Amino acid sequence: MAEGRESVAYALPFCAGTVTGIFICGYRVLHRTESYLAASISSAACLILLAAWFFGREKTRGLCGIAPVASAMFFCGIFCWSSHALGELAVPGDRKTLAEELASPAAAWLKSSIDSLPLRDYGSNALIKALVTGDRSDVPESTEAAFRDSGASHILALSGMHLAVIYMILSKILSIFGQSRPADKVRFAIILGSTFFYSVMTGSSPSIIRAFLFITLRETALLTGRKARPANILCSSLTIQCALSPPVITSASFQLSYLAMCGIYFLYPALRDLYPAGVPVIKKIWDSAAMSIACQAFTGPLAWLLFGSAPAYFIITNLIAVPLSSALMPAALAAAFLYRAGLCPDFIIRGIDMATVFLVDCLKVICQLP
Repeated sequence: MAEGRESVAYALPFCAGTVTGIFICGYRVLHRTESYLAASISSAACLILLAAWFFGREKTRGLCGIAPVASAMFFCGIFCWSSHALGELAVPGDRKTLAEELASPAAAWLKSSIDSLPLRDYGSNALIKALVTGDRSDVPESTEAAFRDSGASHILALSGMHLAVIYMILSKILSIFGQSRPADKVRFAIILGSTFFYSVMTGSSPSIIRAFLFITLRETALLTGRKARPANILCSSLTIQCALSPPVITSASFQLSYLAMCGIYFLYPALRDLYPAGVPVIKKIWDSAAMSIACQAFTGPLAWLLFGSAPAYFIITNLIAVPLSSALMPAALAAAFLYRAGLCPDFIIRGIDMATVFLVDCLKVICQLP
C-alpha cells in the first residue's frame, strides 16, 4: 500500500461529496424534498459502487481498484450532508450534549480560578482565561486588536495548538510509566480521557476537535503497533470530522486548521532540513521560523480571501508569541490549582503577570512596525 495514497483518494471525494450536498440541499435554507432525494439516491449509489468493488476487487488493481471506493465515498459525503439536513428539519436548533453538560461545572470552576489569581496588570486574567479556556469575553479590545493585527489571532482563539501543548505535557509526565504493554494502555486511556474532557470543557471548536482526532488516531496507531503516518492521520481525521458534523466543512476555523496541518506535515520537513546542523540554538530558531512559514504558505491565501489581509511580520510574531503562550498555559493552569489550594508561591504569580504583559507589549510593538 503506497503511503497516504489511498487515504487521500477516499478523504477528498468524501469532502467533495459533502460540499456537493450543500449545493443540492441548501445550507442556510433547508429543503425537505431535495434532502430526501439526495439521501435516497446517494445511499443507493454508494451501496452499488461498494458492491461492484467488492465483487470485482480481484480483477482490479491500482487506481482502477480505488476508483469505485472513491466514487462511493463521494456519494457517502452527499448522504451525510442530506441526512444532516433532514435531522435539522426534524429537530432544529442547537442542543447541549450530555458530555457538555457534565463538563460545564468544571469549565466554570476553572474560569473562576483563573479570575481569582491576583495578577496586577488589568487584562492579564482575561488573557490567561482566553488562552486556557477560549473565553474571550473579558479580553480588552486593544489586546484583541494586537493579536489580530500582528498575526497571532490563532493563539488568542482556542486552537489545536493549545490541545497539542496539553498532549505534550501529558506525554512527558506519563513517560515515567515506561514502555510496557500495561503502561501503554494506561497512558492511552489517560491521554484520551484528559484531552477529550478538555475539548468538551472548552467548547469543542472545530480546530480543537481536529487536534483531538489527531491525538486519538496517533495514540491508537502507537498502541496497536502501526506507523502513525501523517497523511493517513490527516485524511482519516478529515473524513471522521466531516462525517460526524458535516456543517463543520463551512467553518473558517476548520479550513484554516487543516491547511495549517498540511503545511506542517508536507512543507515544514523540507524547510527544516534546509538548515545545516551544527549550531543548536540557531537551529531551534530556524525550526520555529520554518514552522511559521509552512503554516502561512498554506493558510495565507485562504486568510486573505476570507479576511482581506495578511500579517507582514508573522514570522517575528510567532517566534515570540508561540513559545510564550505555550509556557503560559501550563504555568497558569498550575497556578490556578495551587492558588485554590493556598499553595501558590508569589513568584509564580509575578512571573505569569510579567510574561503576559511582555507578550501583549511585544505584539503591540509589532503592530506599529511599518
